[in-house]
Amino acid sequence: MNFKEIKSSVKHLRDTCPCANCKKKYRLQDISVIATTKVEGLFEMRCHNCSCSTLVTVMSAPEIEIQEKNIREHKSVNSNDVLDIKNFLNSFDGNFKKIFTK
Repeated sequence: MNFKEIKSSVKHLRDTCPCANCKKKYRLQDISVIATTKVEGLFEMRCHNCSCSTLVTVMSAPEIEIQEKNIREHKSVNSNDVLDIKNFLNSFDGNFKKIFTK
């Protein structure tokens, strides 16, 4: 993980993971980086309120961020899109393996 990914991970942890014991939000100084690799990081979160310690592994997935950005940039669904899906589903036999290996 590079510095930007670590910073983003810490922000995400602070925003989404309150202390499991007392439910208080972690402060920036409560989160320590234990180790990182290219795609993951190990963080220790020690609560300033109750001293409960939690270890968290975070996986970095920049391709997901790119996909989300592309989804937001697409135009809204129109009636032709709905008809295309309806026609596809009418002829779809349920074999997902077949459609994903094409």
